[in-house]
Amino acid sequence: MKIAINGFGRIGRAFFRNFYNNKLANLEIVQINDVCDFDKLIYLLREDSIYGHFKHTITHNNNELTINNNTIKLSTYKNPQEFKTNADIIIECSGKFDDKQMLQSYLDNGASYAILGATPKDDMDIYICGVNEHTYNGAKIISNASCTSNAIAPIIKAINEKCNILSGNISIIHPFNNDQSLLDSPHNNNIRLSRNATMNIIPTTSSIGNVLKKMFNIDFYGDSIRIPTSIVAFSNIDLVLDRKLTKDEILNLKFNSNIVGIDDNMLVSSDFIGDKRSAIIASDLININNNVIRIGIWFDNENGYANRLIDMIDIIHKYHKSQITHHP
Repeated sequence: MKIAINGFGRIGRAFFRNFYNNKLANLEIVQINDVCDFDKLIYLLREDSIYGHFKHTITHNNNELTINNNTIKLSTYKNPQEFKTNADIIIECSGKFDDKQMLQSYLDNGASYAILGATPKDDMDIYICGVNEHTYNGAKIISNASCTSNAIAPIIKAINEKCNILSGNISIIHPFNNDQSLLDSPHNNNIRLSRNATMNIIPTTSSIGNVLKKMFNIDFYGDSIRIPTSIVAFSNIDLVLDRKLTKDEILNLKFNSNIVGIDDNMLVSSDFIGDKRSAIIASDLININNNVIRIGIWFDNENGYANRLIDMIDIIHKYHKSQITHHP
């Protein structure tokens, strides 16, 4: 199956890097679309301040990028309606198009599937690895939710299967994003985010409560606090349960080790740069007060999420292949 990426920012480039470091059989990136200058974008791919030098040899000429003898088309379409491609799957990473109507344009132009690399603004189907990816049944337009949802939802699922969660609060300590200002400058949507990102702790909102409500039908409150670091997020998950849960019960929950891990070494944020997992539970940051628990988790908000996008593409690819096999 052929893959196109719309939006070659932080997530688009993280996906590209991880794809070529963990290349899956019978999958190929054939197109990258972005409105920015590709000379600058390829430079940012080669030399990343967080993840370092891109280890694969790439050449960039005119409207093509060549890597490992594969040629990738570079295009500058401004919206999905004009996006021309021969790709089977389009990964929407621009941060600008986040509803079914917009992603339907990719299918109208020839793609078979579209994956939104963000939380949708409508009732689009959401799939999160470690939660409900096994229920995927061929939907053409889906959301992979956010990095935060991918980190927290698998833990919520495992606990809710052990005992009933009555309610919860989620606080995300999140690195600043590139929509923030390095110096005080007006922000389009949030007045606090107009302040200097390098020297302020800035409270803002989160969609995590809406996602968890949709997936588990449990009421959650969620917020996000932006901090002056570039990568790796931390979250406190506070849950009210219908019974007391012990620390050992929490640590012995069954997780896919590629998605959720345990840290017993009292690590800090920089220790998780480049981690491919969705979340890592800090064992020393589990606190219990009768039927109220707090779990502290770490996650590389770019690299972990990029690997879940790859996982979801693999799931779609296998489903698609099975349909062809059973219905020639």
